[in-house]
Amino acid sequence: MNKEIFPAPEDSVPTPNWKDLYDAAVLEPSTDKLPARVEAAREAIHEFRIQRGRELSADEREEIDGALRALFTLLRRRT
Repeated sequence: MNKEIFPAPEDSVPTPNWKDLYDAAVLEPSTDKLPARVEAAREAIHEFRIQRGRELSADEREEIDGALRALFTLLRRRT
């Protein structure tokens, strides 16, 4: 089969970016599900930092640092 016409299932499902996972963690109402949401967001942020490497702008670093601080605080206060 031609992959361009018939993409593999894993190619057709977009991977959520770190901001989507961060938002899901911040908006999670269940304290039982919160740790998993926070961990998923943290892993996505880590992967983003690895992918971007030295190409991260100062604004991106500041945004990521703020998001990580917020996730840590959220987890500490809600669990």
